[in-house]
Amino acid sequence: MGKERFEAFTDAVLAIILTILVLEIHLDQGNHSLSAIVEVLPEFLAYVVSFIIISVMWVNHHYLFLRVKEINHRMIFTNIFLLFWATLLPATTAWFGSDINARIPALLYALNVIIYNFAFSALRNEVVKTQETLTHKMKLEVISVMINALALVIVFIWPPFVFFSLLLDVALWAVQPIRANRKMKN
Repeated sequence: MGKERFEAFTDAVLAIILTILVLEIHLDQGNHSLSAIVEVLPEFLAYVVSFIIISVMWVNHHYLFLRVKEINHRMIFTNIFLLFWATLLPATTAWFGSDINARIPALLYALNVIIYNFAFSALRNEVVKTQETLTHKMKLEVISVMINALALVIVFIWPPFVFFSLLLDVALWAVQPIRANRKMKN
C-alpha cells in the first residue's frame, strides 16, 4: 500500500470522528436562552477534550509518518487497531458528557483514551522498527502511562478529574511535534 493512501484513509476516518463528536451535542430547540447552553456545558467540555485528543493524535501521526518511505502490513493493521479505539471516542465522550459526575462513564472514557494511547504507542513501535532515523519516545510514554494510571484511580473519587488528566496527557504529546518540527528545520 502506498503511503499517501494510508495517510488519506487515516485522515478521512479522523475527520469523520471529529464530525460525529459534535453531532452528539444537542441544544434544546425550545429554549433559546443562555440556560440552554449551560445545560450542555458538560457535553461541550467532553467534546472539546476529545477534539483536542484526536487533533493532537492526528498531528503526531503526521509527524510520525513524515519520514516513512514504505508502509508494511504490520503498520496497516496497527493503524486500524488505533482507529478502532478512536472511533469509540464519540460514544464514550457522549456518555461521559451526559453526566460528568458518574464514575462508570468517566472510567470508560478514560479507558478508551488510555487504550487509544497504547495503540498509538504500538504504531510508533512498528514505525521505529523500520525507520533508522526515528527514535522511540519511551520517556514520554512512561510519563503518559503514569498520568493515565493516576487518572484511573482519581476517577473513582472525583470523575471530572479525567478532564484534567487527559488534558495534561495531551499537553505532553502536543509538545512533541513542535520539538520534532524544530529539529527538522535545523
